[in-house]
Formats: sequence, structure tokens, C-alpha cells
Amino acid sequence: MPVMTDYGDRFNAAVAAELRAERARKGVTYAEIIKASGIAQSTLQRYLKGERDIPLPAFQDLCRALSVSPRRIFELAEEAIDND
Repeated sequence: MPVMTDYGDRFNAAVAAELRAERARKGVTYAEIIKASGIAQSTLQRYLKGERDIPLPAFQDLCRALSVSPRRIFELAEEAIDND
């Protein structure tokens, strides 16, 4: 994985990590997220691995599928960067 020095890259990686953590906390399967969001499995995996930036509409769909506030994910991601 490339070294992330740009804040935007670090923030995107932190958002992906928080979405993965939320999925784990709630025990939501990939199949459930795919069904609720309409995002293709390969795309979803790239988003959650941080291999691809998440467009805002897709991010909102993911948050809805995980029943979490987008604001909460952003706050947790920012905290993770601040504590890094």
C-alpha cells in the first residue's frame, strides 16, 4: 500500500476503515449491504479496502445500508487521523 501523506488520502482510508468497523460491529454481511445499496460486490470490496475513493452518493448508500449517520463516520474518521 502506498504511503499516504495527503490529508485527503488519509481521510478516505479512515472513512473506509470506519465503514468496515461499523459493518463488523453490526454484523452486516456484504450481501446485505449489496442488497440495500445496489453497489456491485467488487466495487463494494474496493471501497471498503480503501482501494477506491467512495463517491458521495455511494457513501450515503453505504451509511444507509449500515444504519449509521454519515456525520458519525466522518467524525470517527477525523478522530482516527487526529490520533494517528
